[in-house]
Amino acid sequence: MAGIGFELKKLFNKEGIISTVFAGLYATVVTVGPTLMVILCMNLMYYILPYVNVPYREKEILSSTILYVFIFSLIVSSPVNIILSRYTADKIYQEDYDSVLPALDMGNLVLAVLTILTGVPFGIAMYFIGKFSLAYILVSYLFYTGLIFSFYCMTFITLLKEYRKITYSFLLSLATGILFACILVFLAGFSVVNGVLGGLTLSFNMIAVMLMSRIRRNFRQHNENTGEVLHYLRKCWKLLLSSFFYTAGLYSHNFVFWFFSSYKVLVANVFLSAPTYDMVTYLAMLSNISILVVFVVNVETKFHTAYKTYCESIIGASGKDILKAKQRMIEVLRKEFLYIVQLQIIINICVFVLVIAFASDLGISGRILTMYPVMSMAYMLIYLVQCMTIFQYYLDDGGGAVLVGLIFMLGSTAGSMISIHFPPVFAGCGVLFGAFLGFTYAFFRIRHMLIHLDEHIYCRGNVVSMKKQKRFGKKKEEKKKVVVYSFNKS
Repeated sequence: MAGIGFELKKLFNKEGIISTVFAGLYATVVTVGPTLMVILCMNLMYYILPYVNVPYREKEILSSTILYVFIFSLIVSSPVNIILSRYTADKIYQEDYDSVLPALDMGNLVLAVLTILTGVPFGIAMYFIGKFSLAYILVSYLFYTGLIFSFYCMTFITLLKEYRKITYSFLLSLATGILFACILVFLAGFSVVNGVLGGLTLSFNMIAVMLMSRIRRNFRQHNENTGEVLHYLRKCWKLLLSSFFYTAGLYSHNFVFWFFSSYKVLVANVFLSAPTYDMVTYLAMLSNISILVVFVVNVETKFHTAYKTYCESIIGASGKDILKAKQRMIEVLRKEFLYIVQLQIIINICVFVLVIAFASDLGISGRILTMYPVMSMAYMLIYLVQCMTIFQYYLDDGGGAVLVGLIFMLGSTAGSMISIHFPPVFAGCGVLFGAFLGFTYAFFRIRHMLIHLDEHIYCRGNVVSMKKQKRFGKKKEEKKKVVVYSFNKS
């Protein structure tokens, strides 16, 4: 994400509210653009189109389709995205720009295969079990692929450094999708459900195509290093697993409530969901998503600079200077993390007051309002876990990131299996339990890494020490890991 850091620093260094607004807008597009796109586009279409007149069953089908497309597109794309993000960042650092397009093409191929493997079987189930029309299935599949490749293209967004144009691309795609939905409903006579689905499909496919074309215009050279990309996928398996475990944990509690709780609903014989629980999840996610935006701004404008200074201090700096750079980096990490937590607590309190004040006007009542406080706390911890995982990536702690994701996923799943039997007010305790376990382990893991950071960053050489010992008439070779030096005070 270093690419956006330069742009954010320039904008935040300028005086005036307009520069600050643009900086926040850029950070929002890069971090949570597709997510907010779905939410904004859906709500605008619902407001403009006569959605209130749609029969309840059709509303359930549309909401279930969008829910499934969004969840599984994120699960499928996230592991591939993080690997290729690391690969392209390394190549840009090495000034090997000809390797960007092979990475893009290999990612396209992998995601195309995964899209077919996950989307086609469900499309078959929709046709034979749900009795959906082929047209509806095809549009849903295009929506699925458009969202997957939109998430994927976001990986390469920081390479372009054209954040203004990218932001305009999102807004143009949003407006085009809404206009297309209105044409389908008001002029072509399509149903509102088909109009909304068609508008969303067009919007996200436009985003994917526009971003892909921009990437290819900026990186015209293409080498034949596709084999190297595959090798990188095998080499960085820890990144892949950590991303997969975290993303699966993000929705594993929903899956538990879909299959085992009393809230579950079966729509059209193919869509399992828990509408009440899913709505609470959606509200909690929306109220805490600001964490990611604030995190990107603070990390890219403050922590990244301190981290870079520390890593480069080994070149010509004294041990005292390295210690100062390390302490400065740790202090920035501590202050910025506490700032994110404090700011989000204030935001959550304000959102909760607004929800209570305007709950009836927003259609929020009953169990949804009862479940919201615990779920909001859970999602705050979930996003903090994601922030801490990114810090682990900075500290080159891939193994720790895998364990954090695994603990979070298993904790959320096991906790939700128990919380399905709780009263509504405590229904979110399962995912809260998993998020707390992941957060706690990540905290102490990062603390341990910071204590031993000098050895981890600078002194990971392996030296073979030959000790010939006669045991049972055989010579034994003993390997010793040698730490060359450390600047830690003991």
